[in-house]
Amino acid sequence: MIDDALGDRSLVVASNREPYVHDYDDGEPTVERPTGGLVTALDGVVAETGGTWVAWGSGDADFDPAVAPNGRVDLPPEVATGDSDDRPGYTLSRLDLPRRLVENYYYGYSNQVLWPICHLEADPVNVAPDFAPAYREANRRFAERICDADPDVVWFQDYHLALAPGDVREAIPDARLVHFWHVPWPTPEFFEICPQATELLRGLLGNDAVGFHLDRYAANFRECVARFVPDAALTPAGEIRYEGRTVETYASPIGVDTDRVAANAASDAAEHYWERVAARYDLPADRSIVLGVDRLDYTKGIVERLDALSYLLEQNPGLVGEFTYVQKGTRTRDRIPAYRRYYDDVRARINELDRVHGTEDWTPAIYIEEGIDDRELAGLYRHADVAVVSSRRDGMNLVAKEFVAAQGATAADTPGVLVLSRFVGAAEALCPAALPVNPYDVSGFASTIGEALGMDADERRERIGTMQAAVREQDIDAWLAAQKQVLTGTASVVADD
Repeated sequence: MIDDALGDRSLVVASNREPYVHDYDDGEPTVERPTGGLVTALDGVVAETGGTWVAWGSGDADFDPAVAPNGRVDLPPEVATGDSDDRPGYTLSRLDLPRRLVENYYYGYSNQVLWPICHLEADPVNVAPDFAPAYREANRRFAERICDADPDVVWFQDYHLALAPGDVREAIPDARLVHFWHVPWPTPEFFEICPQATELLRGLLGNDAVGFHLDRYAANFRECVARFVPDAALTPAGEIRYEGRTVETYASPIGVDTDRVAANAASDAAEHYWERVAARYDLPADRSIVLGVDRLDYTKGIVERLDALSYLLEQNPGLVGEFTYVQKGTRTRDRIPAYRRYYDDVRARINELDRVHGTEDWTPAIYIEEGIDDRELAGLYRHADVAVVSSRRDGMNLVAKEFVAAQGATAADTPGVLVLSRFVGAAEALCPAALPVNPYDVSGFASTIGEALGMDADERRERIGTMQAAVREQDIDAWLAAQKQVLTGTASVVADD
């Protein structure tokens, strides 16, 4: 229990994204929890400690005086309404950021500078003059709100808040500060693109520990510190000495709630959703399903995947009518031109695939954009013969782990095959049981999808069993247990070189 480990020390979690959003429905405030295993897990941690969660308030009704006086609301909702006498609660402290600041801090610097640089994507980088000042200002406001809670321990989440730790350290020198960076950390040669490279590193070095999903990301971070922060020193043990303090770096791969995903896959809701999809698109029971589940982000390799499918059909005309590719897409960051262009590219590629290779009674690819819940998503996972995760770069990718956890929901199910980009963090644990691919290699990618489609049931079961053991070993509880040790300072978890 993290509250036992913390004792009397108070905890603040800080993230750009909030755990609950209030919007208006027919003029009345309603509350909704954003989907995602991380948000759910952190919600439980903060509730357990009775702490504070600081986040940007993005909902239309987030600052309604009846909902959140002074931007603060008691959560979870059943606690706020007095309907629960036994579940612990916490305070969500929302930042009311001006629209222009959000445009430049979030849609600008965070997602047009840091996101592409961390994913080794140079073309989408846009270093507009207004972006960096807005990022500084938003981080300053986060730091002020964090300090208002007078915390003993602060847990920062992700790339939106790289500068806030430095501000909090200055204001509360004795607080324990920990930062988890949920995306890859780039090599020094690529990070050099960022004009604020040294400033960002100094901000992160305000922490006592900085965590990443993989050892190589932590190593990249240390190498960047060595190159861009001349007054920092690396120790032989992999620690960083900075301004008289020791900063640890560590690796801790995040996972999924395997029991919850498996239960979702076995649910009636999952089966009923798949039946509706199969009926809507006239998918016969004996046709193989190749599945992609992605945010429409240029890092996800969807265009490369569609090119590989097209090449597969060109080279193997006998596969015509044998499978259907189902793309579940979620639009994201539509205010950013690169994302709007990518959406258009994906849709154009799907239309081209269907036009060139489709027949009167067969459509090679279908696209689903409707919002679905976790059980319905598990229905897609469960009925896929092949799932393809082909990111050009990804910190971890929980879709891959969710797909694995959803397999074998009933004894009658034949598990699917996972085709996985070797540039995804999850590949370290799941390959070679997952079939590894280089998404830039069209012919090799196509050949691997063909191999997955032709794999027999026994080999599928053997591979999925190996992957499920790995996913269970690195589940969300294991990740939280590791974070508890770092937050409380009860164990050294310095990453290996």
